[in-house]
Amino acid sequence: MTVSNLIRELREARSMTRPQLARASGTARAHLWAIETGRYIPGIVTLQRISDALGVGVGRFFKSDVEFLLEHRFVQCVRPLLPNLNDGHRATILKVLHAAPKKKFPRSPR
Repeated sequence: MTVSNLIRELREARSMTRPQLARASGTARAHLWAIETGRYIPGIVTLQRISDALGVGVGRFFKSDVEFLLEHRFVQCVRPLLPNLNDGHRATILKVLHAAPKKKFPRSPR
């Protein structure tokens, strides 16, 4: 996952609009748009301001997808239960999750 995609996903997961993140991070809206669309690669200072506004450490942008997934709140909640599951349980859970409808979150009013 690219830094631009991760910034957008973290912003949307927090129900923040791009203008809200721009304000919170002290970054111009057009600059943030260019970063989120991959037209511009942010410097470390800008990345630090954005990560502070999103409430994550700047190291989050340099972790692998697996490390990111392991930090997810849901995974942290079910992690203690995982040793109790057999292969059949795991297969059933994956099948149910795959078949579950994907919820689209409404955009915040601007």
